Amino acid sequence: MVPGLKNLPYEERLREIMDRGRQNADLIKVFKIVKGLSSIRLETFFQLDNSGITRGHQWKRKKRRYNTDLRQHFFLKE
Repeated sequence: MVPGLKNLPYEERLREIMDRGRQNADLIKVFKIVKGLSSIRLETFFQLDNSGITRGHQWKRKKRRYNTDLRQHFFLKE
């Protein structure tokens, strides 16, 4: 049993578990893109901030501006 889902009906528990699985899959995909383990290039989705104010790490990304909400929540499958 997943903590916090004990008192929910079956359909809501299932929906919550599926959402968590999608989030984990997205995090794994981002890790693979950043580390170069994917065929997708890093520049396709992310711009890194090279302004020098990243407090010691090189992986701070710039936030892009979008005209629509569609591209904020979209990953391509390989």
